[in-house]
Amino acid sequence: MEIRREQLLVDPEKCTGCQQCLIACSMKHHGNVNPHLAMIKILRLESQKLNIPVICMACDDAPCIKVCPMNARVRQTNGTVVTNTDVCISCRACVYICPVGSPVVNPYTDQTMTCDMCKDDEAGPWCVIACREGAMRVCESDALAKGVARERAGRSRAIYPNN
Repeated sequence: MEIRREQLLVDPEKCTGCQQCLIACSMKHHGNVNPHLAMIKILRLESQKLNIPVICMACDDAPCIKVCPMNARVRQTNGTVVTNTDVCISCRACVYICPVGSPVVNPYTDQTMTCDMCKDDEAGPWCVIACREGAMRVCESDALAKGVARERAGRSRAIYPNN
């Protein structure tokens, strides 16, 4: 399987917490305007007055794939890591091991969900289209994604001054 690596890059400094990305995601995948069904979470850091959209980073060596006892976590051809709901037993091992805490639990099925980059939609990820502030964009280069991630991780360390 040839993997085409695409990732969503998030700029928390531009995110207003409007939840348009959550609404678009739930509408795309469930045909329902319900932020609880989105494959994105928005973490609000009050002390920093910062909103951080949390999405699956589709790690190169994804621990969620390794830890799943049912092999329900799979990598798709576009590089994203998703849950095969036909075999998922809702153990949440992927939730606990994820370094960024991205798997979201579907409140109706109790199974996990993560971003699939709207893989079947030629227009691209609905969350990117819905974001009026430009806080999300698609990156097709691993090098750029890693470089931006490192730079943002360095900036975010200031949030936790004791580390």
